[in-house]
Amino acid sequence: MSIREQERRQKQAEKRINGQMRRADKEVRGAMDGRSRQADLRAKEIVRRIEKGDADPRPLPGLREDSLDSMEPMKSMESSESMKSMESADPVMEVNTDGAEAHDAGKGMPLEEHVPFNAAEMEEDLAGRITGDTGGHGDPHAHNEQKAGELAEQMTEDTGAGGDMTEHAERKVARHGEEMFEE
Repeated sequence: MSIREQERRQKQAEKRINGQMRRADKEVRGAMDGRSRQADLRAKEIVRRIEKGDADPRPLPGLREDSLDSMEPMKSMESSESMKSMESADPVMEVNTDGAEAHDAGKGMPLEEHVPFNAAEMEEDLAGRITGDTGGHGDPHAHNEQKAGELAEQMTEDTGAGGDMTEHAERKVARHGEEMFEE
């Protein structure tokens, strides 16, 4: 898909979104106006009833017939006895991570003679395969920086910001402002 086609689709999507937002604003504004009118009518009715004197004031809460004395609180149930704690397991062996190396990971395992396993070599191989397309040569940090740069370039190409996300955002805001004032 060409850049112009992408820009055209993006503008169409933005116009649809802006139209939906305007429609939603009108609906909300109409609902707010309706509630405001209803509140004004209720306020006028209250003022009229007070001025004419046909409003009976409500009795105080303690004097109303629906006021009842509070009930006695229920007694709480007796709690059950706690279970006895289990004893801690004895440590199988002491583990010293100071001199641990990845290539010693499979030593002493039951399948050692059947499945040769070298974790360090596998780690290097996997890192090389993952970072090979960016030229990271097994370094995930270089790979991530390269990928982030590529993504920033792709995301900012419609505004011509050249990978600068701040510049991209400023240009987008300016473009949206211009479009809103055109309509």
